[in-house]
Amino acid sequence: MIFIDTNIFIRFFVCDGSEENENVEKFFNKVVSGNDRYMTSTMVIAEIAWVLEKYYKMDKKNVCENIRLILDTPNIQIKEKQLLYDAAEIFYKQNIDFIDAYNYTYALKSSASGIISYDRHFDKLALLKRTEP
Repeated sequence: MIFIDTNIFIRFFVCDGSEENENVEKFFNKVVSGNDRYMTSTMVIAEIAWVLEKYYKMDKKNVCENIRLILDTPNIQIKEKQLLYDAAEIFYKQNIDFIDAYNYTYALKSSASGIISYDRHFDKLALLKRTEP
């Protein structure tokens, strides 16, 4: 199994016509149609969300579509896949960043009884009550 890093996905999503972009398009065609197995991590997905939104100023809808594209790509294994789908959905629907959407989803799936945080945007998410220390 071969690990795929953040910059490979970013180069694919940016579509700037560069040689790197062409190379990663060919690479992902090989990933989808080939017999090799690949993997990436939750941290890579989080970094992708941040870079696309903050650096490339991509709107949340497109960021989420790109995350789902990765999660749906054959031959790429990602632990916590369902958690990332859920986090992307919360990220898209709420005024909350991807990392906090992931943390909320993680806490919820882990049967946490609440969230201790100063981030008031957790108050919008009804299933876990936010408190401050």
